[in-house]
Amino acid sequence: MRDFITKHKSYILYFLIYFPMGAICPLIGQYLSSIGFSGTQVGVVTAFGTGAAVIGGMFWGRVYANSRSKRLVIALMFLLAALSSLVSLTITGFLTYTLIYGLLYFNQGPSHGLCDSMVMDKNENFPAIRAMGAIGYAVAVFICGQLAKAMGLRINFVIHAAVFILAALMMKTFTEPSNYSKKHETGEAIKIRELFKDDDFTKLLVFSFFALGPTMANNTYFSYLYIDAGGDLAGVGLAFLLMAGAEAPFMWLVPWLNKRITTEKLIIIGCAAGLIRFLIYSFGPSQGVLLGTFFLQGILNGILLVEVVKYFGKIVPPRLASLSVATYYALGNSFSSIVCNLLGGVIMDAAGIKVTYGFFAALYVISLVLYLVLGLHKER
Repeated sequence: MRDFITKHKSYILYFLIYFPMGAICPLIGQYLSSIGFSGTQVGVVTAFGTGAAVIGGMFWGRVYANSRSKRLVIALMFLLAALSSLVSLTITGFLTYTLIYGLLYFNQGPSHGLCDSMVMDKNENFPAIRAMGAIGYAVAVFICGQLAKAMGLRINFVIHAAVFILAALMMKTFTEPSNYSKKHETGEAIKIRELFKDDDFTKLLVFSFFALGPTMANNTYFSYLYIDAGGDLAGVGLAFLLMAGAEAPFMWLVPWLNKRITTEKLIIIGCAAGLIRFLIYSFGPSQGVLLGTFFLQGILNGILLVEVVKYFGKIVPPRLASLSVATYYALGNSFSSIVCNLLGGVIMDAAGIKVTYGFFAALYVISLVLYLVLGLHKER
């Protein structure tokens, strides 16, 4: 058993770190509604959480880039996220809950990007390893959806904390990344402003703002769309099992696809799948259609969540790679989620969940136009 864990530790780690997200993200809106929050308040809480992840990404990204004990930095983030999750169960006040949820995401949000950087630094099979994260997320959504129906939504936060504690223990089995453990060749600490001197990095960051936010916000609002179509919590779990489970095969296919289609071109396919998906959702389809179009999330996330990270790692010098990925998660991913979660909740209260998804579709139109106009489709 020990040999198996040692050989497959990166795969196990990714299963563990995405399982907690699957435990609470798809049903967080339902939990907040159950303790009396309105749609707008749900949007504020989730937007504040991702806002905290932006700040956390900048903070932890620099700490990680300049630390000699990178795996311990990540383990600490896991433990702090677990603690915040448990504390949140004791709170029902809007302002206090918002602050605690922000603290949770301050630590949880950047941890995934830093794990991506660590895996890519070791030259491991990132698409296959990231696919295990998709499987962990899918399994968690299904299991926690069933448990929430039987025991209540609070159990999901306990599971979230317990699995993150396991992930922190798992980090003890890893060795430190080899490249630039503290300072680069000039002897100076790595600083974020170096990234923004690179035009390609800035362009890709702008594109990712429009492309990644809607798919992140979908984790919050899909349950409303599904229940509006007549479904229940167990059905939400099944839907996410299918949708998140579909991501893994596409992530496994990415290396094969890269032999025929470049990263730059694959991203266009992923965005097109996102546009089609949210256009369909904006018409308020039946449960059957929502379940039957699960594969569109597989194409969208299976490609974008792998290829965009690789693209960021590819356009900057190796010594800036970890900070580049952390900054992308903070600004291109989390900051976009702030806008989508906040406006998504406001739009849902004012005009209904179908219009929220129309807004998400519009963002994908913008992302595709920007990607082409900025020349990001050209091979680097």
